Amino acid sequence: MDFLLSYLSSHSLELVTVFVSLLWLYLEYKASIWLWLVGIILPILWIPIAWKAHLYGMLSINIYYLITSVWGWIAWLRRGSQDGEEEVPITDIPRKTLLYTLLIIFALYYPLIRLSVYLPEWRIPWADALLTLSSVIGMIWMARKWRQHWLCWIVANAAGVISLLSAQDYLSTFVYAVNFVTAFFGFYKWTRLMKRDQA
Repeated sequence: MDFLLSYLSSHSLELVTVFVSLLWLYLEYKASIWLWLVGIILPILWIPIAWKAHLYGMLSINIYYLITSVWGWIAWLRRGSQDGEEEVPITDIPRKTLLYTLLIIFALYYPLIRLSVYLPEWRIPWADALLTLSSVIGMIWMARKWRQHWLCWIVANAAGVISLLSAQDYLSTFVYAVNFVTAFFGFYKWTRLMKRDQA
C-alpha cells in the first residue's frame, strides 16, 4: 500500500491527466461539443509527460491537439449554425478523401521514422510515428465529425500503449489502453447516432 501511495504521489501530473483524459473520452463518445473545451486543457497536461518520456511524436501531436481543439470547437459550431442546428451532424468520410488521406500517410511515415537518426534518444520511433500520423488525421476527421475518426484512434492508441510501456509510464499506458478499447465502442456509438440523425 505504501508503494502505491508513493507511486501516485510522485506521478501526480499523470494522475490528473488520467482523469482529464477519461472525461475527454466520455465527451467524445457522447459526441458532445464540450470535448473541444476539455481538449484544450488535455494537451497542456500531456506535453511534459511526452517530453520526459522522449516520445517526440507524442509531444508534437499534443501541440497540434492544442491548436486543433480550438479549430474543432469553432468548426462544429459554425457548420452546425449554417444548417440551423446547434452542432454539425455525424457523417461518413467521402471515399476520395479517404483515399487521399491513406496516400499521404504512406508517403509521410517512412520520412518521419528517419528523423530518429537525428534523435537517438527517441523511444520506439516506428510506434511513435504511427501514433503521430494517426492522431493528426484523427483530429481532422473528428473536427469534420466523420465517424471513421474512431478508426484512427484505434491505431493511435495501440501505438501509444507500446510507446508508453517502453517508457515505463504505466498510468499513461492505462489511459491509452482504455482509449483503445473505447474506440471500438465509440465507432459503434457514432454509427448509431449517424443512422438515427439520418432517419
